[in-house]
Amino acid sequence: MIRLLRLPLLTAAAAALLLAVTLLPGGPAATAPIRPVDMTLLISPSPLPSPTASGCAGCVQPLDTLCWEGPPRCMVVVLRTPPRSNTVTAHFRTVAMTARPGIDYVGVDSGTLVLQPNQSSAEIAIQLLPHPPASQDRTFGVELFAVSGAGLARPMAIVTVKPAQH
Repeated sequence: MIRLLRLPLLTAAAAALLLAVTLLPGGPAATAPIRPVDMTLLISPSPLPSPTASGCAGCVQPLDTLCWEGPPRCMVVVLRTPPRSNTVTAHFRTVAMTARPGIDYVGVDSGTLVLQPNQSSAEIAIQLLPHPPASQDRTFGVELFAVSGAGLARPMAIVTVKPAQH
């Protein structure tokens, strides 16, 4: 029996090669049974291009954030690189992923963030909700939109909420 694993990054060619190697005499299938694997693969996004290299000097971008269960708030940093002498206004919202609004965190449909002249960063506070500890990481996004006074280098940050360590 052949089991197919859901691996989104596995290309068709790699899947065919894996299947061929598995079915060859003396291959892994001949030496050991295939067992299902329960594994989560976390892949970091590509490094962000520098704002000046992309032609976006003075742009804003939210940063990916890691939070732990327990503290009531998670702070998402928004950077403006480099600081400029004008005011920037950005609207933000949360985007559900594996974390659920109303259960894991308080969802935000529309919030406003203001960076004053020469201010290089600001924080968006997202309230985490108490509930029985989870066994796996959960994620949600914080998306910037309708930005005025600056360009947008990257629209969304991924927030990872890790289980509390006991």
